[in-house]
Amino acid sequence: FLDDSPPFGLSFGPASSRDDCLRSAKALYKKLLFLAPGSTVLQFDVIGVLAYNTDGSFDEGKAKALVRLFRPDENNDISLVSFCQSCDQVYKRLRYLRASVGNSTLIDNVLENIFNGAYGFFLILVVLSILQLNPWALLVSLSTVLLSLSFAVGPSAAKVVEGMIMIAVRRPFDLGDKISIIGSASDPPPDCDPGHQVMWIVEDCNLFTTTLRLTRSNEVSTISNGSIANTRIVNHARSKKAVVNLKLPMTLSRVTHEHITIVKSALTQYIHDNPRVWYRLINWRMAKVVTNHDFILFSAQVQHVRPWQDTLPVLTAKGDLEKFCIDIIVKLGIHYDSPPSANASELYIKELPEGFLPQQNCEMDNNKKDD
Repeated sequence: FLDDSPPFGLSFGPASSRDDCLRSAKALYKKLLFLAPGSTVLQFDVIGVLAYNTDGSFDEGKAKALVRLFRPDENNDISLVSFCQSCDQVYKRLRYLRASVGNSTLIDNVLENIFNGAYGFFLILVVLSILQLNPWALLVSLSTVLLSLSFAVGPSAAKVVEGMIMIAVRRPFDLGDKISIIGSASDPPPDCDPGHQVMWIVEDCNLFTTTLRLTRSNEVSTISNGSIANTRIVNHARSKKAVVNLKLPMTLSRVTHEHITIVKSALTQYIHDNPRVWYRLINWRMAKVVTNHDFILFSAQVQHVRPWQDTLPVLTAKGDLEKFCIDIIVKLGIHYDSPPSANASELYIKELPEGFLPQQNCEMDNNKKDD
């Protein structure tokens, strides 16, 4: 199924590559428009028919899955771009699944060979014992050599075994996942989205080593699994529905309850109008008040529909949402103007350009005339 040229079926069309998948999605979208004559945008009801079983019963689970996949807007419409993006998202999941299955098969084969070797060794010992050939004398004679080797390679072997157990049992990541490796158990900075910004993409993985690519510079690194077995691994692909934090500063003396209600209502409406981007508003609260500086800070937590695996779309949407909120605050006249830095009064200017302070120059000229 994963290797078929049309993995989504003959009705969808060829999807052996990403370009073929997008072309087939575009052609399918045009075909589905014929089911809604006179409409230039696809109605979700056309796709929602898939939620009905062959016996005519309605499957609520399928309906929710279709809504999560295509994310229709408030008018129950699905644009061509949104339809192609949804199909492309499923295609990428399918390819990641194919790569993960292939990699898991290789790991399982290595584990199978290791267990087969151990089983064969003990089977030989049992057969020799049945044949009344004492194999223990040979093992005892080699005990000195084995003991020396255990002291020499013991720590390294323990690291290797620990890394093998991490990959075979824990499985903290799959191919294509974005991860962050944290050496200590310290908490991330409170004002960072995401919490751990140094991300690596898992390109290859076996029982002994893992190949990673740094997202910000495209550098490739190879590390042993034993070296990261005791670290905290943050898997951004498994961190579903990323949560972003907004900081909205305002002027304390000008803020009223009506202003706060308007800003919160506008934010909630913006989330409702963009269902393909935002999921819901989780939290809205007053975070900080500084009366001496006439400052009040409100904090909002908003949940995105994508995981932190898609870092760039999430941060881009966060910037757009923050700009929208700041524009509302500015229109209401409650924005906060930061005071000058405390070090500004101690600033030393070695030399000023000629005519930089015209008033001071005029006073100096008048004093000269009086003298």
